[in-house]
Amino acid sequence: MPRYLLLLHGDKDSEDGKMPSKDILEQMHAYNSEIVSAGALLGGEGLHATSKAARVSFPPPDPTNPTKPGSKSDITVTNGPWEYSMENPEGRSGESKRPVCGFWIIKAKDIDEAVWWVKKGPLAGTYVEVREIFECGDMPSMTDEMKELEENK
Repeated sequence: MPRYLLLLHGDKDSEDGKMPSKDILEQMHAYNSEIVSAGALLGGEGLHATSKAARVSFPPPDPTNPTKPGSKSDITVTNGPWEYSMENPEGRSGESKRPVCGFWIIKAKDIDEAVWWVKKGPLAGTYVEVREIFECGDMPSMTDEMKELEENK
């Protein structure tokens, strides 16, 4: 069964480190318990604000050999917080302008079922990005040895 990553995008309160109310936490606990009872929840957590984060940026590949990563000495680390547009939550072409403040990983038969689970959530004033997770079978260039290592981790 496919797995999906559900990325919960935050708002000014979550980015300012404000914790949800007891009522919201109780609603979220009931929602998570429902997903667990259905056998669909594989994991999920809330995330601290970007003020406690770092962004690691990698250089482009070596132009003489596109399969070789760029130089490790050109990796940059940027400590948070980062600027986000809270008024315009989505930029051009749906580009996210809000930080991710939490996630779930669920099993669902297809993206429609994953979206169905998202719609049941006690959410307001935000959006959730639903992304299917690659499985070994989705990558034809993986060798049998690579697949075995991946499946046994």
